[in-house]
Amino acid sequence: MKMKTKIKMGPIATLLSAMIFLSCKLDTESKKTMAANASEDTLVTDETTIEDFPKAESAETQFVDTNGVTYAYRKIGKGEGIPLLMLTRFRANMDDWDPQFLNALGQQRPVIVFNNSGVASSSGEVPTTIKGAADDAASFARALGYEQIDVLGWSMAGFTGQVIAIEYPQLVRKVVLIGTGPGGSPETSPPFRPEVFEIATKGVSTNTIWEEKDHQFLFFAADTQEGEQAVKASLERIGNSRRSDEPVTTDQVMQNQSAAITAFWFEAQGDYFSKLKDLKQPTLIINGDRDAFFDMKGQWLLHREIPNSRLAIYPMAGHGPQHQFPEHVGATINTFLN
Repeated sequence: MKMKTKIKMGPIATLLSAMIFLSCKLDTESKKTMAANASEDTLVTDETTIEDFPKAESAETQFVDTNGVTYAYRKIGKGEGIPLLMLTRFRANMDDWDPQFLNALGQQRPVIVFNNSGVASSSGEVPTTIKGAADDAASFARALGYEQIDVLGWSMAGFTGQVIAIEYPQLVRKVVLIGTGPGGSPETSPPFRPEVFEIATKGVSTNTIWEEKDHQFLFFAADTQEGEQAVKASLERIGNSRRSDEPVTTDQVMQNQSAAITAFWFEAQGDYFSKLKDLKQPTLIINGDRDAFFDMKGQWLLHREIPNSRLAIYPMAGHGPQHQFPEHVGATINTFLN
């Protein structure tokens, strides 16, 4: 059955209408592309058959081998179009995306979630550099036969998204960066608050890495009722779709990824801040205004340095706005990628 997919805003309509879009550096055609299909209470996506594409909750786990690594991945969404490669956060596996967000993206295009080398059900070793993670992600995409992709990087993987776009410009068409920042420079903000590191590096447990209160602090608006309600709903969706055969990430994953973050963020390895001017692909930067990891200064620096970028800030949202407002953020990204 064909139908228009309406994303109801309900009581947060007024709040989200205050979302800031900055596209002053875009040409006229790019600005037209970014125009939102919004009314007072709904965002309307293109007409699609919502029943007939693989959903995040049930998409088959598949494997592909390249360069001595076996990558685990799932294909979600429509079968045609340029695929969107999802690069996930620190210590996460492909089960840690909110399925409602993935399905919103999948209404418009193929969406590929995967475990990069050494993570969870993929083999190999986790790179200790962001460049290494970008090289592996590019190798994985090409192993699937793709000559062109869009990339979405969240948090630490936003670093990877920047580097893969810079190093592989023929492979990457458009870039989405969520809850991330630029590599080290004299302008980069000081290190995160101690309590952020303390929670983010908690030991691995049998079923999940963090408790609900940790998720709210790290990824949502920590001190709001809306954030509390949103984290409960998101964790329930994630928990209901989690696969029993997908292992949680290990302490070794955390250590290697921490080394990569330190080298990129604090030590400016590869000098990627100065190379942001070479990131010529259209880029959408998304964040919440209450991000516990990356403050607003980092978003402005990314927007300033990336030539063809636009910035969307969600008020009363944290480090994971796509999990707090999955359908709205999904529709925003779909509009940009279309």
